[in-house]
Amino acid sequence: MSKNHQICFVLLPGFAPDNYPVLAFKSELEKMGHFAVAANFWGIDEVKDFSKLTSEDCRRGVSALINDLSQKFEVVIGVGISLGGAFLMEYAKNNDGLDYVISIGTPFKLRKRGLISVGFIGLPILNAIWSILYKFTSWRLLPIGASKMVAEYLEGDFLKNLEKMNTPVLLTQSKNDGVTDYRVLEKFIAKFPNSRKKIVYMKNTDHVIGYDVKIIMEQLQNFVGPDVMNISRSDFLKGEGALKTRAQIVD
Repeated sequence: MSKNHQICFVLLPGFAPDNYPVLAFKSELEKMGHFAVAANFWGIDEVKDFSKLTSEDCRRGVSALINDLSQKFEVVIGVGISLGGAFLMEYAKNNDGLDYVISIGTPFKLRKRGLISVGFIGLPILNAIWSILYKFTSWRLLPIGASKMVAEYLEGDFLKNLEKMNTPVLLTQSKNDGVTDYRVLEKFIAKFPNSRKKIVYMKNTDHVIGYDVKIIMEQLQNFVGPDVMNISRSDFLKGEGALKTRAQIVD
């Protein structure tokens, strides 16, 4: 079966109950002529009870999605926000279906871990309240039932076997990030055996870089090269050569 020549983007949001945070990004990529799948940090299956979601469920769901797309497209690029980036890198430890991984604000070390631990004490009660609100409101509530699993994964299995990850990876990190400690990135990226790895530090922006499509696409093109992207800067940069964003690159 011949493969589609379009670039396929797999978009995984962070700790969110759905794929809503990456839908605007998906739309912009499609306007550029790319194919994009807006998934969840656990894949595309429906989750009815986040308290029963496991990290293995997430790995299995993300792997199934990427393996399917890699059979259909010549180039598959994973863009993961925060937790989504972690599961893309988890996939890349043992699989080669991704040509590039773009990670934004992925926590190699969580900030305020003590407060998080205190919050886990009341997790059963919070999860019961969450279950009721989820059924009877239209609010986009954080999937708090999975919060302990996520924290344990990020501090456990995610940090293991990084030396197996051969996929080219671009880490974009805000120095104003209140969720993750950017100062540990170089320590962990040094474990990646591949030579195609890069860290871009930002300022005047938040943990998820504001889901800013322009800044993400500029860094992506700089990393993979215009020949791979097969688009010109004018396709995603509007204005007179400058990004219309408060985010700035810093050393």
